[in-house]
Amino acid sequence: MRNANRASDAHRGEGRDGHEGTLVLVGGSGGMSDRYREVTEARGLSLRHFEKRVPPGVRRTLGNVVAVVIVVGMVSHALRDQVRELAPDGTKIVYVRTASVSALRAVVDEMTSGRRAA
Repeated sequence: MRNANRASDAHRGEGRDGHEGTLVLVGGSGGMSDRYREVTEARGLSLRHFEKRVPPGVRRTLGNVVAVVIVVGMVSHALRDQVRELAPDGTKIVYVRTASVSALRAVVDEMTSGRRAA
């Protein structure tokens, strides 16, 4: 039941949960979703993590997508292309080589550093 509540929290994107937007992570390791979520939420973003596929109708539930992070070695070309279609024009798409938490942290820190300085 705990995971069902977390999933509904993630679907809200921006709103009463205080997040400034949604970061979409494609690939990575499903067992590390909680750690990925900790990194993004600590920096004011919500996380939508798709390890192997994107469920139908997810576009309506994403909210304000601020960036898409694609783990290159762990994603099929078809999934990569499907997720690129989810991102609105002008959304930052970042490719990382590893599924590590530190790689995601570096991307999120780079994105949020400009907002904190402004």
